Amino acid sequence: MGKVNEKDKTGRTVTLTNVRTSFAESLHTASLPKKNKDPNAKPKHGANFILETDSPDFASNKAACISAMKAAGREFKRSEDWWKTLWDDKPDNLSFKKGDRFKNEAGEIYKGYAGNLVVSAKGPGGGLKRPQMRDRNKRIIEVSEILDVVYNGTYSDVIISWYGTENGGTPRITCSVESIRSRQVGERLGGGGIYVDDDDFDTLEADDSFDDGPSNTGSSSKSSKSDDDDLLT
Repeated sequence: MGKVNEKDKTGRTVTLTNVRTSFAESLHTASLPKKNKDPNAKPKHGANFILETDSPDFASNKAACISAMKAAGREFKRSEDWWKTLWDDKPDNLSFKKGDRFKNEAGEIYKGYAGNLVVSAKGPGGGLKRPQMRDRNKRIIEVSEILDVVYNGTYSDVIISWYGTENGGTPRITCSVESIRSRQVGERLGGGGIYVDDDDFDTLEADDSFDDGPSNTGSSSKSSKSDDDDLLT
């Protein structure tokens, strides 16, 4: 189950369990979003993590993220409900979003995103570094193994740190993924750190009890504030 990580006394770091990894390619090779036209921008490592509403860990993962975002707001000298203001009014300034907001150039919601919540996280150092990555047995993997172990669609346990920032003049709450432990199951989908050690992840049995999980395909739809709030209740 998801939880606030006790090693970070600020309350900004969480361990999310059984979340689905997406856009994993940039964990291997740093990249920039297509819409980024800044010639001075540096490619970054990162990934999206899908909190599926039908997962038994959804409620605890969501609660952990909300608790950490409140802590990030307090540390950034804002109200602890600042994250909710961003969710309602400025979702582009929050790295915690409704999955239906993620669409391709044709306006179609990405496979696996519809009806779920998504955490978009850069690697440590603002994405200039890769997060630590492990296989299901908690062995730290090599760069050459990343796309076979932490692939698009794999279920993972991740350690994420949330924080407020105003770089570029835009106040926002963002996050960095510090460590990823792949469960190495799941149907493939298209397209300020803390010390991490083995004890941060539970040990999985050899015969994993998790199945491949659902494969959702959505279509584009107009989001509304009431729809967004439904995911938070």
